[in-house]
Amino acid sequence: MRQLVVSLALLLAATPALSDSLKLQDNAPDKYVVVKGDTLWDISGKFLKDPWRWPQIWKMNREEIKNPHWIYPGDLIVLDRSGKEPRLSLVKGSKGGLPTVKLAPGVRATALADEAIPPIPIRVIHPFLAQPRVVSKGALDDAPFILGSNAERVVLGAGDDAFATGGQPGVTRWNVLRPGKALKDPETGEVLGYEVEYLGDARTVAEGAPQKIRITQSVREILPKDKLVAADDDTTFEYIPHAPEKPVSGRIISAYGGLSDSGRYQTVVLNRGSRDGLEPGDVLAVFREGLAVKLSREEKDRMNWVDGKGAGTPDGSAWLYSDVRCLKENSAVSYDQAADVRNTFRHTCLSERSDRAVKLPDARSGLVMVYRVYDRVAYALIMESQGPVYLLDAVKNPD
Repeated sequence: MRQLVVSLALLLAATPALSDSLKLQDNAPDKYVVVKGDTLWDISGKFLKDPWRWPQIWKMNREEIKNPHWIYPGDLIVLDRSGKEPRLSLVKGSKGGLPTVKLAPGVRATALADEAIPPIPIRVIHPFLAQPRVVSKGALDDAPFILGSNAERVVLGAGDDAFATGGQPGVTRWNVLRPGKALKDPETGEVLGYEVEYLGDARTVAEGAPQKIRITQSVREILPKDKLVAADDDTTFEYIPHAPEKPVSGRIISAYGGLSDSGRYQTVVLNRGSRDGLEPGDVLAVFREGLAVKLSREEKDRMNWVDGKGAGTPDGSAWLYSDVRCLKENSAVSYDQAADVRNTFRHTCLSERSDRAVKLPDARSGLVMVYRVYDRVAYALIMESQGPVYLLDAVKNPD
């Protein structure tokens, strides 16, 4: 049995207005009973086409997004379609005859058996929450490191004993890390930080110089010279998905494991951070750059007039008008229109440097949710993907 304290205080601030209305799934249920293993993102996706708009359908204000009420297995979620905008209400289980709670009130619970439903699968990001991932140059130079083992083995794993250089007095729990590559901004060349690779955990068996350690967990092989950093127990993540407060535009610059393409629940690194306004819970759309389609010489010649500064519509322009591959997003032209070509057509379609190539529009390929933020980079989890997500794919505010 768990104790619940339900606050029915009025919302202190209205939810920011949306540019368009909330879009329900075509088969959105009227009711849903929460089960163990659900996440807030998954539950939201059962009702909304855009799961990151969870705060809007619950009418949550800014502070409630940062400190969301908890939902537990057995709770009933009800969809109310009667108003101008759909909204969800919550019925707390079937025990005690508790009434329906509307307008996303603050709920605090002490669970003795059940676990609260997290925003996203915590298990897939736990290692990234507890361990440092991006450091400044030379930050690990003075950290203790593994010397080796008397067992005549080079590769260490969970359960193995080893020796390491002495650490801070009183520190007995360690993360095992390996210095990694420099993270560079692909647009400016700026070094944003240095990535470190999490290998596992260790604890001190006997202090000293050297100290004896035991590997308690390993996710990759551990080698001599790998670094030890004091473990951090702060793994709290209490943010609900939401759109960034201001426009954000960046790129995926790294993927955990070094893969060139990634899929759902894989971690990627963005070249934007807190200095750019990102915070945990921000959701960004991923866009794959449009491919270039090569044109015939005749087709390309019909487009050359676009590069000129002269006014008027030359012969053959109707072909250009009807080719939507060159239109910028949200642009449209017609046969009898004298279009402002500089603002209507994509630059890659207009440039002689394209060598008769027409660039297709960028295609939205997924959604990522930011969960750990540094000054100049951020870690995000791929929540949805239509095919692979690649390095250097663009990220920006969702529509």
